Amino acid sequence: MPITTLRGAVTAAALTAATLAGGVLAAGSGAQAPSGPTFSNPGKIDNLYLPLTKFERCVLRGVAEDGTRERSVKTLQPYTKAFDVGGKQVNAIVIRDNAFEGDALVESTLDYFGQADDGTVHYFGEDVRNIKRGKVVDTKGTWLYGRDTDRLGVAMPAKPQLGQQFRFEDVPGITVESDRVEELGLRAKVQGRIVTDAIRIQEFVQPEGDVEYKTYAPGLGVIDEYPPGGHVSFAGCR
Repeated sequence: MPITTLRGAVTAAALTAATLAGGVLAAGSGAQAPSGPTFSNPGKIDNLYLPLTKFERCVLRGVAEDGTRERSVKTLQPYTKAFDVGGKQVNAIVIRDNAFEGDALVESTLDYFGQADDGTVHYFGEDVRNIKRGKVVDTKGTWLYGRDTDRLGVAMPAKPQLGQQFRFEDVPGITVESDRVEELGLRAKVQGRIVTDAIRIQEFVQPEGDVEYKTYAPGLGVIDEYPPGGHVSFAGCR
């Protein structure tokens, strides 16, 4: 399948302006309906490009710009966290994301996700613990839907379309991440085998102004991340 791409077609600044002007874009076309998404079974996340409940543990490994070894370990927790969405309780799954630099744990975050009935994976927030020398130094970056924002994040559209824009995080004053589907139909090598129909998403994060790229493979989720100056890639799931 040929690669369809928008690389270079829209600058990060243009992307941000367009997204800001349009408000929060939900998965699919147009703005999120006023009534919001419905969640009949939010804990079953089987989105093709982000099947978060398919695995108990996933690992990414790589190298930072300064040559430091990096590792991200994402573990599905055996409990959920309740959120109120439109007057109804939604029990989001919880994933602990531990980030290491060398052998040192530098961040431990609890991420909250739920899949809507249309297949869109929504992001409900994160509890962040930034760590130095084994001690929590701050919780910068923490936010929760219903407390810090009334806008649900979109982690992955139900059926990603080329050029589609959405916001993983939309919490003015804390963080705003504007995403765009940049490439479809990618071929990628994962642990010695070729996967097809991968997609690449550009992330533009404010207020830092950072641009990051992530590649998602069907049935696996994230297989490559390219933060500024660094790179981590899929090391396995179980």
